[in-house]
Amino acid sequence: MINIHSWLLLMFVFFSCSIPEKEHENPIVQLKAEKYIPEIADKLNEISGLMIYNNHFWGFNDSGGKNELYGFNKSGQITYEIELDNAQNEDWESITQSEENIFIGDFGNNLGSRENLHIYSINKKDILDKELQKVNTKEIKFRYTLQDRFSYLNQSTPFDCEAMVAFRDKLYLFSKNWRDETTWQYEMPTEQGEYKITPTDTFNVKCLITGADISPDNKTLALVGYENYRSFIWLFSDFPEDRFFEGKSQHIKLEGIDGAQTEGICFLSNDSILVSCEKTQSYNQQVFLFDLNKLSDGTH
Repeated sequence: MINIHSWLLLMFVFFSCSIPEKEHENPIVQLKAEKYIPEIADKLNEISGLMIYNNHFWGFNDSGGKNELYGFNKSGQITYEIELDNAQNEDWESITQSEENIFIGDFGNNLGSRENLHIYSINKKDILDKELQKVNTKEIKFRYTLQDRFSYLNQSTPFDCEAMVAFRDKLYLFSKNWRDETTWQYEMPTEQGEYKITPTDTFNVKCLITGADISPDNKTLALVGYENYRSFIWLFSDFPEDRFFEGKSQHIKLEGIDGAQTEGICFLSNDSILVSCEKTQSYNQQVFLFDLNKLSDGTH
């Protein structure tokens, strides 16, 4: 007898397949990378997640790093080291913010085996103007309703995630689906608690999504990812309410950084985007600038 979780998964897969792909509507356009912060301090050599707050850039190291959030300046020098109390860094992957809080997603799950997925919330008022500090955190726990087993071959699970945005008093997650390079959209409250989440939409991004951000005017969602270490951005605009994938979509190939492991993304302005990459054999940990006004098709 098929159990309810398997039935739900089959139903969602059917629902996903029934959504028409938009390949014919999305010719890939090019956008050249510009150096913005050529090298970040070595303490952030595995930078994952990127955010701008209080005239600083913020990030952290991913899997196995310290439970610390780092603020750095335009020169790449770390000026703030914030320890998160009562928090562990099993695999921090994404950072986002609301007016009052900063959210850090500890939900990296390459093996699909984790049963302790959570998001840490920090009140911005608790961040002081000093280099070294410790802040209290609140914990948002969640699990995937459709997941009924926790053993997958490495990099084959649909239950990995590295992308999250705060939007209209909710948190939205976008999966890193190793199976078919689609992304599933989830949502949950921003308040402390335990939640079960089910996909609300899906989109064929044709890559592995590693980061997300919302533009300052809340009109554009950006997703960053890579496929065979070629990096891409998807832009979604003119969407109704929070149905991002129902809006206009644009598929952008990031030129000049093939081989970079792009992990974090944030808007510098409504017309420009920053993308961070961690240290690899080909690249130092750094931040690139992408000026949307320079899109090869002149559509922005």
